[in-house]
Amino acid sequence: MTPALDQPNASQVAVQRSAGAARDLLTSTRLATLRRCPKQHYFRYELGLSRVRTGDALRLGAAFHRGLELHNRGADPADAIVGAVAGYDTVPEWADGYEWKVEREVVQQLLAGHFWRYENDDIAVVAVERIFRRPLVNPFTGRWSRAFILGGKIDAIVRLADGRHAVLEYKTAGEDIGPDSDYWLRLRCDPQISQYVIAARALGYDVATVLYDVTRKPTIAPLRATPPDKRKYTKDGRLYATQRECDETPEEYGARLLTDIGERPDYYFQRREVPRLEDELAEFQAELWQQAKQLLDARRHGRWFRNIHRFTCGTCEFADLCLNGVRVVPGTAPSGFQILSDVHPELSAGDDQ
Repeated sequence: MTPALDQPNASQVAVQRSAGAARDLLTSTRLATLRRCPKQHYFRYELGLSRVRTGDALRLGAAFHRGLELHNRGADPADAIVGAVAGYDTVPEWADGYEWKVEREVVQQLLAGHFWRYENDDIAVVAVERIFRRPLVNPFTGRWSRAFILGGKIDAIVRLADGRHAVLEYKTAGEDIGPDSDYWLRLRCDPQISQYVIAARALGYDVATVLYDVTRKPTIAPLRATPPDKRKYTKDGRLYATQRECDETPEEYGARLLTDIGERPDYYFQRREVPRLEDELAEFQAELWQQAKQLLDARRHGRWFRNIHRFTCGTCEFADLCLNGVRVVPGTAPSGFQILSDVHPELSAGDDQ
């Protein structure tokens, strides 16, 4: 992937910024949280709460994404990997040292495999990590919302081999990403990409499609030592071949993971183009307006209902507070949580020139 960074139309950026910096910002992540569970949205975006510790999946995904960003900005693969795993140099007091080093290996080897997999692609990077702001428009009257403004960050704008421009969206997944998996059907309906296509156009890029770049997280785990009371030996005193006297080191695991990536790259890496039709974009803008109205209604009445389900509660960082009925006082962080000064930290830095 060759960097070929273009400059957007400055007047387009100025028009977006004039939409109203004081208005409440709606991002794709925030809107997805609201759809998932209004109570979760209340904790995260109305009260600004966040756990002090970053979840493993979020931390790994952020580090992997950082490596891709560095490479898109011109760093060679080796330097991009070093930059991506720099945060793993020191083991936090709360972390298990072995698991911390294993996670570092996962990030390192997934990036090495990704760079190898796509080293000869014919995609040129046009823009990297583009932050955008644009008005939330009433699709029926054309008027701008007085309460909200839309915002986000596009991973990259790329030029495809046939000369078309596309939004490049990176994903890491913990499920099957094969061509026939349901994963792609869900991505096809993901409203995030509609938002990014519209935003890219407002920034001056003529895009009509999205290129999804999806990486699957490893399903192979480090080999651990067989507990002494479970060990079985052959007649000559050796452990059975399926048992171990000691744990596989993080480095040994990393080498085994990289070998597995090399043997079945399609299992770990998939790319697919997902075009957006004009009627889909129009429907998306109507849905945006509807969600904004629902959010205002919840605020007005102070009612944030729970969406109780194992799939929502099982991954929610506020489940302990919510399910145990802990009363949270606005402006006061419960134990283990912090109040964010910026509820959109992902937009605090980036190439938005």
